Amino acid sequence: DLHLSIRRQRQMCIRDRSDVLGLPSASRPHRLHIKSSRNNTIVTFTMPTGEPLVGESGGTVGFKKAQRSGYEAGYRAAVRVFQHIVAHRAQWGVKDIEVLWNGFGQGREAVFRALQASEGENVRQMVLAMTDKTPIKIGGVRPKKRRML
Repeated sequence: DLHLSIRRQRQMCIRDRSDVLGLPSASRPHRLHIKSSRNNTIVTFTMPTGEPLVGESGGTVGFKKAQRSGYEAGYRAAVRVFQHIVAHRAQWGVKDIEVLWNGFGQGREAVFRALQASEGENVRQMVLAMTDKTPIKIGGVRPKKRRML
């Protein structure tokens, strides 16, 4: 019973990042998640609680197979999400945005450049914080045993 309550508290801390930003829970920012892998870039805009509002990826903007991982695919996915944010800003009640980066693919740089460009100007003004949540392996997993010949 105690174990479950501790687990629940940890999950709430992971979901609720307002304590990190030093904000009251009522004025938490919306989040823009950018997951950039070797094969694709996924840009998702979520409510402060974590429910997704709009999401785009290299595939949903029209790129197929290996092209999804490219710079242009990440740029277009970011621009399309920015357009959604600007169009529905009042409806969703967007005041501030926290940007969460994950991964080291080509799309990471593309989304950053899109945010700097004229297409991302309206969104850039709302950005409150940028956080890199890429997991970094220290030590890693145990390697396979050596081959004996």
